[in-house]
Amino acid sequence: MSLRTRATVVALLAAVATPAGTAAASPTPARPATSASVAVLPVTISTVSVRVGDRSFNARLAQPTGSAPGAYPVIAFGHGFLQGAGRYDSTVRALAARGYVVVAPDSETGFFPKHGRFADDLWGAVTWARSTQPNASPTLDAVSGHSMGGGAALLAADRHPELETVATLAAAETNPSATTASAGITAPALFVVGSVDGVVAPSTTRRMYDAKPAPARWASITGGYHCGFADSTSYFGLGCDSGTISRATQLSVSQNLLGGWFDQQLKGAPAAPVPSGVVTEQK
Repeated sequence: MSLRTRATVVALLAAVATPAGTAAASPTPARPATSASVAVLPVTISTVSVRVGDRSFNARLAQPTGSAPGAYPVIAFGHGFLQGAGRYDSTVRALAARGYVVVAPDSETGFFPKHGRFADDLWGAVTWARSTQPNASPTLDAVSGHSMGGGAALLAADRHPELETVATLAAAETNPSATTASAGITAPALFVVGSVDGVVAPSTTRRMYDAKPAPARWASITGGYHCGFADSTSYFGLGCDSGTISRATQLSVSQNLLGGWFDQQLKGAPAAPVPSGVVTEQK
């Protein structure tokens, strides 16, 4: 292992490790971030037990309240290395408030995660939601995630071409390779990065974007950083990177990017305006 790789691993450990029993802090602003033209639905969020075949794991489940059979597309969201799913509650809530059933598996949280198995858990979360949640669409679904979870989402999208789309936040390389998997993905893909990410360099995710056949979109948040995609960091932020924008601003921007992308791909909405401070390109 190179010194650079070791330094990156140390940064990841310190930045995202959560002591047992420590709850994720709520980010500010507390309300889901959506553009002014998007209706914000009331949402319930809870921890559930997901069982698919002989595999079971806990997950965060968020969805609009009330009865709307089959109305809401399903999104599975993958957490980063050593992070619990609860550290992404604001993003999970924000997506659910736009009219989605969102499941965030809390599996593969240890020091030696199996990335391929995590990808299978994302797909398992989709199929579980379809079969157990009355409001879940039986056909419209997507995968997403941050860092390791973003890489796992790309693995899942390659393995399951029936997924409508995939969207990632600072996607990290995985084993098996998320870059190699990207070359086989036919569904539209969104790659969001922070321009000053000090943990997963934007160039790492860029290789995935470059490998992905069209259609794909690249979105770089100016001043955004790796830990700014999560609601909080542990150990007073020891080992975490920083950016030139606040965490609250980055969360608002990234949630709008994800929400606008999913609305376009899963609901046929027109392309959302690009938020201020975001540089995009597409193919």
